[in-house]
Amino acid sequence: MRAVKKLVVLLIILAAAGFGAYHLLSPKPEEPSGGLVRIYLIESTPTEFFLVPVDRQIKGEPSPNAALQALLDGPLADEELLASVPKSTKLLDLVVRDKLAVASFSSEIKDDFHGGSLIEAYLVEAIVNTLTEFPEIESVQILVEGEAVESIGGHIYIRNPLRRKD
Repeated sequence: MRAVKKLVVLLIILAAAGFGAYHLLSPKPEEPSGGLVRIYLIESTPTEFFLVPVDRQIKGEPSPNAALQALLDGPLADEELLASVPKSTKLLDLVVRDKLAVASFSSEIKDDFHGGSLIEAYLVEAIVNTLTEFPEIESVQILVEGEAVESIGGHIYIRNPLRRKD
């Protein structure tokens, strides 16, 4: 009987040691490094369109550059949303100074834009809202190939810096 008790105690000790070793040696799941940025995408219903905020996990620290890149990357495959900026658009430059963000985009932002006035308004608002999520930015100047333009699609005037509407 004593031998059985010793054997049971020994087995418990070995099992605990084995579990501890397994726990210490097994790879830990990687926690996502980086943070969240808020971007704005378009939700489509059978009768309407809406600009909606979407929190996006990014690599690295949240920054205006990272947020704009997430916006340009558009919706994820499993999201039933539409891109607010033409997918082919590239961010050429972003400078933030004195609470003003000056964002220069490639010509595709105009060339590949095929929406009406509402979708153009959402495109502009998505850029402005995404950037003004950062406290260091109060207004946004949108440039195309480094130049100020009157509008992207002929409906919304963007030659001057723009502020968030809410």
